[in-house]
Amino acid sequence: MYRTVIVDDDFLVRSYLKQLDSWQRSGYEIIADLRDGEEALEVIEKEHPDLVVTDISMPLMDGIELIRRVRLDNPGIYIIVLSCHDDFEYVKEAMKLGANEYVLKNSLNEDSLYEMLEKTKPQLAGIQSRQKEVDETKKLAQMGRHSLKYHYFNGLLSGSLSPKERENRRIEAGVSGKFTNSAVVSLFMPGFGGIKANCPPLELEQYSQHLLQKLFGCLSELLGGEKEFVEEVYLGEGVFCCFLDLSQMRRDSLMRQRLTSVATACCRCSKEEPYTFAVGVSGICFGEEGIRQAYQQVREITKLYFYENSNILYYDGAPLIGRELPQEALELSREMTSYIDTHRADDMEKAFKKAAEAFERCHTESRLVIHWLKELDQKVSIERAPEAYGNIIKIGQLTEYCEEYRKKLLSSRKKEIPETAGPVIRKVVDFLHEHYRGQIGLTDAAEAANVNPAYLSYLFKQEMGIGFSNYLMDLRMECAKDLLCNTNEKIKDVAVLSGMNDYHYFSKAFKKQTGMSPADYRKQAG
Repeated sequence: MYRTVIVDDDFLVRSYLKQLDSWQRSGYEIIADLRDGEEALEVIEKEHPDLVVTDISMPLMDGIELIRRVRLDNPGIYIIVLSCHDDFEYVKEAMKLGANEYVLKNSLNEDSLYEMLEKTKPQLAGIQSRQKEVDETKKLAQMGRHSLKYHYFNGLLSGSLSPKERENRRIEAGVSGKFTNSAVVSLFMPGFGGIKANCPPLELEQYSQHLLQKLFGCLSELLGGEKEFVEEVYLGEGVFCCFLDLSQMRRDSLMRQRLTSVATACCRCSKEEPYTFAVGVSGICFGEEGIRQAYQQVREITKLYFYENSNILYYDGAPLIGRELPQEALELSREMTSYIDTHRADDMEKAFKKAAEAFERCHTESRLVIHWLKELDQKVSIERAPEAYGNIIKIGQLTEYCEEYRKKLLSSRKKEIPETAGPVIRKVVDFLHEHYRGQIGLTDAAEAANVNPAYLSYLFKQEMGIGFSNYLMDLRMECAKDLLCNTNEKIKDVAVLSGMNDYHYFSKAFKKQTGMSPADYRKQAG
């Protein structure tokens, strides 16, 4: 369907034209009917129709001015002029400005309109075909220029260009700035690792071109004639850099104002995108090597996104990145096997929380944190798809991993629940495994399951084949055995850690179940 806009200040004319069936029969769709050129121009700029049918004599902005304005920015739109018998001079002017055809209003009916629309279709098809070729040519030219810019800035950042090569490549790439004083604004995708794993390379390449064009438009609108001193380049792996040439500016305050405004524009540009973006902003760096320094600064500051809530991260005044794992994390890594063997989920959770707090306090590089998580996954035998680690972009996500480890440890202690067991008993068993180290009993479990204690006692025996108290005691004894075998905790502390505060009762119960005292059991275990 060819998208059509009708412009006429006469409501009756617009109504008459809209109700004619010839539009639909010939494959045209009327997307708007408007009363003057000002309204029409706004819609045309937004909707980019294929065909504009416009009157000549209208208030505010007449058809002549509308045609002139449309032809400046939209040469591919087909324009038909509606005229009366005494509009001949206006028609000549309209045709001179670029109208494609004119028609007398009083001659329009179903048949004449259909004939005109059918005659126009081949010309519209030709216009669209030529416009497509122009767009493709522009796209290829843009991609070629971006490739030259990419290699130029890569050469600058690597320091591999001699002064002569630097100047030759700058001219070849069409870069205006010489970057003797510079800054860098980076628009980056924190979750690119996960996106890359699930998105075809061609689709990502097309998206990068789309965002580059959008950035170009946003910065052109912001900077106007000074846009030539900002170059946007896609460096790959979800990183878009805006290189600012500040060589022409002499005042530090103006440089900082330019840097802040570009960073804000980049952030605003990303708001409606389907992916999460953040913005890193370097300081202002001086000298020909300044651009390398600015780029290193922006790479460094983007690492803080893992901890910061702001979408714009400034290098100046930012905390240092931690290059080593804090002691709390190393301690948890060393003790993780012990937590597993002794099923100490609560202790593991506390240690994990301390490690996460240490990461945040030290601003530990996220790459180290993720590698640390991979090692913990191996110790608790959890397998994840590679993209799962790529989706970790914030420190807060570590709590989800801690919860998984806790569930893993708790589930490893559960005795097999009969398939016939109902939801009440399953809920009670979950409650016992999570809280058996505390001072709990039948009443607490019944309250958690929202049932009567006496009924729970009967139901537990029926469905589990063991009494409630014996099941709870078995859990505590198994925990005590693990602690005795795998830790150096004092026996009194083992009693408390397994949920039994009365040491003497614990010793008697342990000997009754195992045939030996806790001390002898530990000695026999070696």
